[in-house]
Amino acid sequence: MELKIEKNEKKNVFVIKPIGRIDPLTVEDFDEAIADAIKKGKVKIIIDCSRLEYISSAGLGVLIGYIEEVREKNGDIVICCTNPGVYEIFDLLGFTKVYRFFPGLDKAEKFLENA
Repeated sequence: MELKIEKNEKKNVFVIKPIGRIDPLTVEDFDEAIADAIKKGKVKIIIDCSRLEYISSAGLGVLIGYIEEVREKNGDIVICCTNPGVYEIFDLLGFTKVYRFFPGLDKAEKFLENA
């Protein structure tokens, strides 16, 4: 299955919504979406997982690769709307200790707008 990525800018928050699967075949598109946002100065990023079916270790590696950079620039990457299976992957690998997770996009936006 291929990966589609929707991007949406709201105020000073940038939303990246991967649709489908992030795996070794599609991870480059996910990486590019985050890199492009950062290049444009967008360092308050939400990964909206409401339509993400699966994320591999390669996809998780992309997230780890950018978190320090955005936090050094007074930004953050937060994650919202994960389904139970995707959340379990994040939790098993300790991502719930590094990233903030929100049940809905609105709560994630409010957090970043006030950060």
